[in-house]
Amino acid sequence: MNTAQLKDIASNRTVSPDDRQKIENNFIIDERENEIILHKAENNMRKLYLEPTSRCNMQCITCVRKQWPDLTNADIDIDLFHELLDQLSVFPLLNKIHLGGFGEPLAHPQAIEMINELTRRGFRVSLNTNGTLVNDAVAHELVNAGVHTIYFSIDGVSEDTFRNIRVGGELNQVVSNMLNLREIKIKNNKHYPKIGLEFVLMRSNINQLPLLPGLAKEVGSPTVLISNLLPYSEEMYNEAIYDIPGYDRMIGAGTIAPPAWDREQANLKLPEPVIWPAVDNDYVQWGSLRLPRMYWGSGRRCGFINDQSAVIRWDGSVSPCYALMYSYSYKLDNRSKEVSEYLLGNIKDEKLEEIWNKPEYIKFRYRVRNYNFPSCMDCSTSQVCDYADVNEDCWGNSPSCADCLWSQGIVRCP
Repeated sequence: MNTAQLKDIASNRTVSPDDRQKIENNFIIDERENEIILHKAENNMRKLYLEPTSRCNMQCITCVRKQWPDLTNADIDIDLFHELLDQLSVFPLLNKIHLGGFGEPLAHPQAIEMINELTRRGFRVSLNTNGTLVNDAVAHELVNAGVHTIYFSIDGVSEDTFRNIRVGGELNQVVSNMLNLREIKIKNNKHYPKIGLEFVLMRSNINQLPLLPGLAKEVGSPTVLISNLLPYSEEMYNEAIYDIPGYDRMIGAGTIAPPAWDREQANLKLPEPVIWPAVDNDYVQWGSLRLPRMYWGSGRRCGFINDQSAVIRWDGSVSPCYALMYSYSYKLDNRSKEVSEYLLGNIKDEKLEEIWNKPEYIKFRYRVRNYNFPSCMDCSTSQVCDYADVNEDCWGNSPSCADCLWSQGIVRCP
């Protein structure tokens, strides 16, 4: 069946049984009100996010894990991890694996074993860390394994600010660990892992922004990724600074951050573009601050879906993104929003290939790539709409990505 025949069939709802059978054998049929969309199942995953553990050795005030008092602190089973690896060979485009999620990846007792196996199989591995566990032995292992990038979470450049936000950590220790990692790279004539910094922007640490380039230069980091926070409580909601609070819109519900937060009165000013030399052995890479979006806009893009990624939790559950990985609540536009986890299957019970090519998952990815969701923030009824309180919408989407802060570039991940 050629393309012209498919177009003829797709444009006409009256399809013969034989033709329909041919289509069903090769495509997933997505019937809508005024159209029929044919999706082809493909093993086209390019990036995998893996959560090695839900455990963490810190209690950061910005972390949405505080929403889960009954959170199971557990690790991915090492046998399940190896089973997953054996399943990845069917994805020819898959070459990037990022270890992250809502736990500290290096808290997994076999984290180094997993990293070594991933790099041995040729994957470009990156990971997030709070930096406290990157001691000398671990640093040597990460360098020898050939990890591509390690993102260190730094939400304060002064000791007091760091300690108040990243409870359970010490800035001096984390910086010392980064400097030691850099020194090991130099001694071994290695260019990897690259050191990246992550910074969650809020009212109580915005004065630290001008200090970030100096720290990045010191540790040889070419990248500082800045994100806004996901406000899971009233306290964190009052820390939010994105959008333009106080701006009187004729249409829509108003602002994201609390009305009491006066941007101009606080003399809030994000830094001008700045670069610094990140020296790495025998070459210099110019570093830069990667600032987040600071307002709600019409343009929306899902980095997870557009980059053809999937997320696997510590328990083997598969989700399309971080935002739908767990159930939690957060505050948005002076209202509370309940998010329900969206899991497509579990690699304990099904092959990842089968989950990736489920009709439900393929149709969801199509909707997100085209962003077929309303913009609830621009709707005058969002403050009284029941849909706006959960991750569903009035267009019939469940889950809905209408209010996703990740797609807005307000909340960011590597």
